[in-house]
Amino acid sequence: MNHYETIFIVGPDTPETDQDSIFEKLKSMISEAGKLIMFDDWGTRKFAYEIRKKKQGRFVRLDYCGEGVLVDEIERLFRLDYRILKFMTVLLAKDVDPESLVVVEDEPEATPEAKPETKETEDTSSTEEASDEAVETETTETESATEE
Repeated sequence: MNHYETIFIVGPDTPETDQDSIFEKLKSMISEAGKLIMFDDWGTRKFAYEIRKKKQGRFVRLDYCGEGVLVDEIERLFRLDYRILKFMTVLLAKDVDPESLVVVEDEPEATPEAKPETKETEDTSSTEEASDEAVETETTETESATEE
């Protein structure tokens, strides 16, 4: 199986129920002929330029494993559906074991107590003290030079 990434844009005027039906259809197509690694919804974003007289759209990224026939079928679906504004598929790797691809989870945010904030504030205060001493040294040297 090959590892693919497909990014597509759904029109902003598409109702939420229609968007969900598109997503479910894609997920079922991929699970039948391959393996879905990640379904990443980036949300609605503004375009750099108008696409089909639209100024924004909903971006979605699919990360999956499958054969070329699956990619052809997905792109065929995109071409036929007027609600899909743009799409792009990229081959990431050939002959990949889908079980070896693991979805990378975001690390849980640490609690404020666990963060060493006190150490950072101590470091910045010592740096400020050192710079204040340097300024004082410079001013005394210039004052003594003008007195002579």
